[in-house]
Amino acid sequence: MRAKVRNFLGSHTSFAEISYLCIHFYSNTQKLMVKILAKIKKHLPLRISLMITVALSILLMVILMVTLYYSRKTMKEEALNRASTTLERVQTNIDNILLSVEESAGNMYFNMKFDDPERMYDYARKIVENNPYVTGCAIAFKPGIYNRPHFMAYEHYKGGGYRALGQVPIVRSETFGTKPYTEQVWFTRPMEEGYPMWINPLQGMDTDIDPLITYSLPMPDFDGKPIGVIAVDVSLKLLSDVVAAAKPSPTSYCVLLDSKGSIIVHPLGGEKFNFSAPNMHSQSLMDAVNKMMSGDTGYVPFQVDNRKYHLFYKPFEQAKVPNRSMGKWGWSVGLAYSEEDIFGDYNRLFNYVVIIAIVGMIFMFLHTWLIIHLRLKPLRMLTERTKRIAEGHYDEPVPDSHYKDEIGSLQRHFQRMQQSVSANIGELHKLTEAIQQRSKELDKAYQQASKADRMKTVFLHNMTNQMVEPAFSIDESVTMLKPDNKTAEKKSVNQLVETIQQNGNTITQLLNNLINLSEKEMSDEKGGKV
Repeated sequence: MRAKVRNFLGSHTSFAEISYLCIHFYSNTQKLMVKILAKIKKHLPLRISLMITVALSILLMVILMVTLYYSRKTMKEEALNRASTTLERVQTNIDNILLSVEESAGNMYFNMKFDDPERMYDYARKIVENNPYVTGCAIAFKPGIYNRPHFMAYEHYKGGGYRALGQVPIVRSETFGTKPYTEQVWFTRPMEEGYPMWINPLQGMDTDIDPLITYSLPMPDFDGKPIGVIAVDVSLKLLSDVVAAAKPSPTSYCVLLDSKGSIIVHPLGGEKFNFSAPNMHSQSLMDAVNKMMSGDTGYVPFQVDNRKYHLFYKPFEQAKVPNRSMGKWGWSVGLAYSEEDIFGDYNRLFNYVVIIAIVGMIFMFLHTWLIIHLRLKPLRMLTERTKRIAEGHYDEPVPDSHYKDEIGSLQRHFQRMQQSVSANIGELHKLTEAIQQRSKELDKAYQQASKADRMKTVFLHNMTNQMVEPAFSIDESVTMLKPDNKTAEKKSVNQLVETIQQNGNTITQLLNNLINLSEKEMSDEKGGKV
């Protein structure tokens, strides 16, 4: 892992530097996420838009998952029905070819005369000429028939071709394959088992003959023991072409397997292939072939070259026709469907739906954010006005609202509240100014009263000071008038009395002035003057 990171960032970059870059990147990412979350928390339209988008996304996701689930299920069922129909058609086509070959061989057998061995070539040629699916026919007898060690009449198209390829001549041969016919499986098995069968005539032989499948019909004598075999060859390429033409899609393949896992009908019309373990590099393909050979009906997934397929399979069943030998061949027919064929439209639809859903979510988010942003614009204005009012701008005007909903009602109520607050604040300012004016007047009166009080105090102090000396003088004169006063003789009585009288008049005058001043102030207070 370190080497990969170092190669990506440069060969001279140390792992410590890489760690520092990773930590730095993580830190920056974390800070960015914190900023984004803080922005979302502060931005109400963005937060509401995200909540709506997330809720709708979850709902849409659930709906899409349910829809796509049932769509996929429907497509799988449709593919299963299509595969079942195709398998039935393929089986019918192959069985019709096989049945026609069986009937050609059976009809020829019932009309054969064994008196002349040369007629066997004519019978073999007629079977080849009369059936378009037949590429060759061999009529072989056990040793000793016609007093010959071996006898086989073999007529076939030259080069192993068949009539569909054009004008291919029919030629006669004395041999088939690389072994004597008495050692070949298409002859030995029917002779041993005594009933008709389809078989691979090239089994156990190394030859360049095109792949064939042969219907081997034993010919019994009067005792019921086989004396020979009518072997009718059908080109596997012919059957493969018939099957390939029936496939429902360009990348689907039909296949027909025998009981040993060998392909009877190749999906591509090619050569014979054996589905044995050494030939299969895919365990899933091996499992699919084993399922197909089990004799059941169903489908199973497998993978070849990183490409996924679904194999639909069923046992090959012969049509029940009177006098037909109903042998248990163990064949199975299958249809390999690629996932692109089954779910290609679904996958494309899924991608389109995902893209449309993402674009739709983005568009819905932007559209929702724009609508909420515009609808909450009055709230942002009211928030700004509230802030201004909180700062003391009580006369900040609130515009009229043309909305008829709750936001418009809130704006109108806020407008009336602002007007009421502004009016009350105006009245409060007027009252405050009046109180302040009254306070100033009271302060001025208080200052005047304080001044008057000080003046009174000074006046009384002065008056008292002025009355002290006459009072002391009177007291002194009275003291001198006492009989026991020896200093009274020094002054005459008249002089002392005159002094007492003058000082008394002075005190009386001062008291009169004080009384007059007091009466004047009392009259001024009664008159409303301060």
